[in-house]
Amino acid sequence: MRSKASRRAAAIPFVLAAALIFELPAQEAPAQKVDPFQLALVLKSARQYCRRLEKAALDFVCQEEVREFVDLTRDNVPNLVTQVPSVTSVSGGWTPGHRAELRLDTPPTGKSDNTYLFDYQFVRKSGEVKENRILLEKNRKKPGKKEEPPKTVTFQYADVLLMPVRLLDEGFGAYYDYRLVREDELNGTKAWVLEVVPRLAVVDVYLGGRLWLKKEDSSVLRIDWDPATFGRYEIIEQRAKNFGSKPEVTSYTEFGFEKNGLRFPSLDLTEEAYVDKDGARFARAVTKVVYKEYKFFTVETETDFAK
Repeated sequence: MRSKASRRAAAIPFVLAAALIFELPAQEAPAQKVDPFQLALVLKSARQYCRRLEKAALDFVCQEEVREFVDLTRDNVPNLVTQVPSVTSVSGGWTPGHRAELRLDTPPTGKSDNTYLFDYQFVRKSGEVKENRILLEKNRKKPGKKEEPPKTVTFQYADVLLMPVRLLDEGFGAYYDYRLVREDELNGTKAWVLEVVPRLAVVDVYLGGRLWLKKEDSSVLRIDWDPATFGRYEIIEQRAKNFGSKPEVTSYTEFGFEKNGLRFPSLDLTEEAYVDKDGARFARAVTKVVYKEYKFFTVETETDFAK
């Protein structure tokens, strides 16, 4: 989706049950020896895909369902809120940003459990992006006519659709190291697993992680984000010390919808959790965005333009 104040775009919250169950990445497969020349081929193909994605004329609507759970009852430092990285989209190109804004207006104690349903429209034509979001439901009830669209408290999202460009675009290649980890299978689809590591470790605007690229066309199926590359991750580490625990942060994006060779987000999840010495797990914040009910009006790539 587009301009971003946090990480990727569009969502809808709804109440989380006391026992939260989330999709977990597949277990790590044994390391495989990969032909060193294969990396160059995969990168070339992935960058071709990203160029098509970045330049495509798009017009679609979907529903965004956001579920946000926040438990600040253990916080003992006023206004200490996690920041998660993201990307900012601007006309004419990309500017490094953060996956989520650092919000300092969150109360230091209390719990909240909310869900939102949005109708989201995205239009990009001749490089110009227009988007519109309408709140359909708040906690499964229709909102008041003058009610302002809510913002998530901890993790904020945007530009989910275009995040692959941020990691794979040739213009950012100097800031990353790439490693082809292995061949894998994701939901029955054969894929390459590509590891992306920022070279500037002290600069928190460059995210890292692992991407699952469809072997057939190098389109991005999934991104598992590396929390160590999150902006202001030291806040999470300090909070873990305060809790007497180890941080366990999970963040990933799945691109489960395909149209005209381009893939669109189906799920974006970020969870901030902590595990103590006895193995007890405490989830402090979870933001889960489900994208559904896509209706495509225009999905045209450069290949289509040439016809």
